[in-house]
Amino acid sequence: MVALIEQRIAEQNRLVRRLRKEHPDWKEALRSIRSDTHVMIGSVFSFPDPVGELDQVEYLCWRRDVIAFAKVDAARNAAEVLSIIEHLDEAHPHVHVLAVPLCADNNLRMDAKRCQEGFRTQSEHAQKGWSGSPSRSYKQAMRGWQDRYHAEVGAKYGQARTGPRRRRLDRAAWKAEQERLKAQKEAEIAVERAAEARRLADEEERHRDAVMQGTVASRLREAEAVHAIATGGLIAAIRQVDPDPVLLGWLETPGQMGSWTNHDADRNREMSLALAPVLSDGLEALRQPPVGPGLLEGLSGFLRGVAGWVNRLADTSPRWLKWPETVAYVAHGAKQAFGTTYTASTLAGVIEASPAWQSFTGKARARLDQARAVQALANPHDLRPDASSQRSI
Repeated sequence: MVALIEQRIAEQNRLVRRLRKEHPDWKEALRSIRSDTHVMIGSVFSFPDPVGELDQVEYLCWRRDVIAFAKVDAARNAAEVLSIIEHLDEAHPHVHVLAVPLCADNNLRMDAKRCQEGFRTQSEHAQKGWSGSPSRSYKQAMRGWQDRYHAEVGAKYGQARTGPRRRRLDRAAWKAEQERLKAQKEAEIAVERAAEARRLADEEERHRDAVMQGTVASRLREAEAVHAIATGGLIAAIRQVDPDPVLLGWLETPGQMGSWTNHDADRNREMSLALAPVLSDGLEALRQPPVGPGLLEGLSGFLRGVAGWVNRLADTSPRWLKWPETVAYVAHGAKQAFGTTYTASTLAGVIEASPAWQSFTGKARARLDQARAVQALANPHDLRPDASSQRSI
């Protein structure tokens, strides 16, 4: 505080000296800030209950209101709060507030007395020659300040403005007022606690909404990614997951069915004995939908199985059998096994015609529709007439 105030005084004195040079006729009004000028305003706000008997909720609400009151009060008196210190090491909790004058045109010398209602009114009393002692105006102004604090803060917490002797109240009247203030205090605390409960409930609801919105958005992104893979085809999926150029070459090679049908019986028998078990295992696997905790995980396992199956076909094919002939042999067997009306031209086409791949694409479409429906329910304000066409892949 001291260092900051000294810095502001130094800056303000430099400004005053510059203005004095620019306006020599203002010399009297532009005097520098003297070392004995009051440049800080202090206020103390005390809570009536002892530290050891505090209702924590009530006290924290009071402290919050005191801080708000102090800041508004300083601003209305052309000052700025720089320090708020809480003391809990004495009998009653209290808060010290320190403020400094704003460097304004009507207070170039940072005189704190101009920012304090009592001193300001007292000075006005003397300047205008009002009757009576200037100190009377000071006391009247400060009573008004305390009245304002009582109305805005103290009364909410059952604090009486003055004691019974000061107002000449008998015991019954004083007791009745204390009961009234106590009831008012309890009502205010109940309102504060209800407001705090609502705030916490609203905060929890906002947190749940944020988590839900994040989950919905994440699932929609995942569903869109899976749908894009499914509609892009097997080759695109492998390029995303594991772009093995050799595997991709085997899958994309067109079959040549006429070639192997022209081999002699011995070679056909050798080819059948070598490839039939592998073909049977592969077709059986292609009848089963991808299995996993999620569609992407299931697809990853499925693609690894496809890669292993194609490698087995390449390893077990007789050396004299060309790869396009192997592809044609597998495609012919798949047509019969799956009951399709056409013969696929590549192994990629065989896999895409299989029940496993069809199951995956169907689930991908269903998952995307479901994710969009959930998002529509979670974010009805985001819906647009053409939203579905904009999100189509």
